[in-house]
Amino acid sequence: MPHFIKPGAVIGIIGGGVRAYHLVLAARKLGMHAIVMAPADGDIAFEVADMRLLGGPTDTAALQRLVALAQVITFVDENVDGTALAAVARPEQLPSGIDIFSVTQDRYLEKVFLDDLNMNILPYAQVVTPNDIAAAVETVGFPAILKPIQKGIGVDQQLRLLEPEDVKRAEQLLQQRPYVLEAWLDEPTEYSVLVAKSGETIKVMPVVENQFSNHELRSSVVPAAGGAAVMQEIQRIARVLAEKIDYNGVFGIELFMTASLTLYVKRIFPGPQMNGHILAATTGISEYTMHLRALLGWPLPDVTLLRGGALLPLRKADRAAAMTQIQIKPAWQFDFYPEGDPLIGQIAVLGDRDAIKNTINATDYFQL
Repeated sequence: MPHFIKPGAVIGIIGGGVRAYHLVLAARKLGMHAIVMAPADGDIAFEVADMRLLGGPTDTAALQRLVALAQVITFVDENVDGTALAAVARPEQLPSGIDIFSVTQDRYLEKVFLDDLNMNILPYAQVVTPNDIAAAVETVGFPAILKPIQKGIGVDQQLRLLEPEDVKRAEQLLQQRPYVLEAWLDEPTEYSVLVAKSGETIKVMPVVENQFSNHELRSSVVPAAGGAAVMQEIQRIARVLAEKIDYNGVFGIELFMTASLTLYVKRIFPGPQMNGHILAATTGISEYTMHLRALLGWPLPDVTLLRGGALLPLRKADRAAAMTQIQIKPAWQFDFYPEGDPLIGQIAVLGDRDAIKNTINATDYFQL
C-alpha cells in the first residue's frame, strides 16, 4: 500500500484534457496542489492547475522537471513512456507503477494477458504483413475489425472487414505497423466497471452501461441493465483482474454483452474515465477522488449506488441543444468546461431509469 501523504503535497499529472481537469479539481478538494504536464498550450487542465508544464509524454526534460517538483506522479491514460518515466522518478513517486502499460498499450499483449486468465474475449489474430490478413480472417471470420496493435492511434486507422472484397482492400491500405484483427459484434450492450486498488485493498465500483456513436461516448447509465447475475459476473471479472495487475489507483474494464447474455472483456485502461463520471452524482464520491486516495495512501471507502442516473457528455455540436435544456430542465445538473477540448461539458440526469429515459428522449435531441 502506498505510504500516507498529508494534504499540502504536490501531485504531478501527465497528460491533459478533461480527465486531468477533473483530477486537478479532486486534488484541490483533498488539500493538494497539482502540476499538469500536457503537450498543448491551450489544454483545459492548465486553466485549473497550480503549475503548467508544456511537454509530451516522451519529453525527458519536462518529465525531469515534473519529478523534481511533485511528491506523487500519476497519468490520465496509457499514452506514457513508462520506461522514461521510471528512469527519472523514484519508486515512491510512482505508486501506480508502470507494469499496467505492458497490458494497456499493446492490444495483442492485452488479449494474451486476458487469454491467460481464461477471460472470455472475442476471437483475434495478429497481423504483421498484408499477407497475414487472409489467414487471420480464416481464424476470426466476418465481420471483423482491423486495429493497430498500439493503442492511442486514431480510429481512422481502423478498418472493418465485412466480406472477402474488404480483405483485398485492407491489403492495399495496410500501413507498415502491426495490427490485430478482432471479431466484430453488431450492437452489443456495452458495460464498464472501475476498480480502485491500494495495496491489497480492492474496491469494485458499480457497473455502468454505456452507449457509443462513431467511437464516441454518448451516454452512461446506472444502474446498468442486464440482471443481477450479469452484474455479479462483471464484478467478479473486475476483482480477478485487479488481483493480477500490479497497480495502485483506479483502472477500468470495458465489456460487451450479446443478446444471448454472453459477456466478453473488451479492454483494460489505466486511470479514471469519462464513463465513470456518472458515479460522482449517484454514489457521492468521484472516481477521481478514489484514484487520488489510492495514490496518497488514504483508506478507500466502499462505492455504492444511492440513486440512478444518466450522464450525457457534451460536444461542440451539442451546445445549442444544451442551452435549450438549461432553460427548461431545473433538475438537470449541467457542468461546463473551459474552452480547449472537444468536450464542452456534461449533463447528469438523476432518478428512476425509466423516467430518466423518457425525459431525455423527449428532448428530440439527446437519446438514451
